Amino acid sequence: MKRANLVSAAAVVFVFAGTAMAQDTEPVASRSLLDLVQAGGWVGYAIMLLSLCGMALVVDTLLRLKEQDLVPPNLVEQIHDLTAKGKFEEVLALCKTNDSMLGRVIAGGLSDGKLGLDAVREGMEQAGVTEVTKMRERNGYIGLIASVAPMLGLLGTVTGMIASFRLLGEAQGAARPDELALGISQALVTTTMGLIIAVPLMFFFAFFRNRITRIGHETASVGDKMLRLMSVVIETRKKPSQQQGTAK
Repeated sequence: MKRANLVSAAAVVFVFAGTAMAQDTEPVASRSLLDLVQAGGWVGYAIMLLSLCGMALVVDTLLRLKEQDLVPPNLVEQIHDLTAKGKFEEVLALCKTNDSMLGRVIAGGLSDGKLGLDAVREGMEQAGVTEVTKMRERNGYIGLIASVAPMLGLLGTVTGMIASFRLLGEAQGAARPDELALGISQALVTTTMGLIIAVPLMFFFAFFRNRITRIGHETASVGDKMLRLMSVVIETRKKPSQQQGTAK
């Protein structure tokens, strides 16, 4: 929990640190965040909206990708203990009542338990793919915003330079420097804003991608061990019946 809070705090710092630095480097008078956004024009507002969406996705993903919630250690122990005792129906009932990724994956496999171990394995694989795909899709939105933000910054750069050159072309005499500065300011501000948003989001995209992979491996490991235990129990149950048939 503390780790998630630290990463959340880091996200806020990363996203807005660059803007704060830009404010501190003003030579004449400090400019607020709103002033910088206004200097970027409509592109600046679009980038800020993307930053809010990106931050919301980061915080939401942090809350959803808690390993102790997705693969609860106590549930892992219960699954292995019950499976070793041959109580497969109790394992299924336990997993159906547990709202976690591991519970849904194991329940998805054991629902076809009467069809054999191969059916259980296939059921768990399908449920696992579904769960991992959902997490990757959510993380994909973070990656999308990280890719779009610099493009919007580049768009603001182009529109700002177009405005400056248009002013030069329309000016009958020498263009006023303050008027030219408006277009150039938009070009520089939007580029900076796009990069400030993209860099931390790219970090979180990679961070979440690795965590999703690790959680998927942990879930698969629990499922594989359960299948091995089931195989041992089934083989143990077959031996007495085989011995009785030989004695007859």
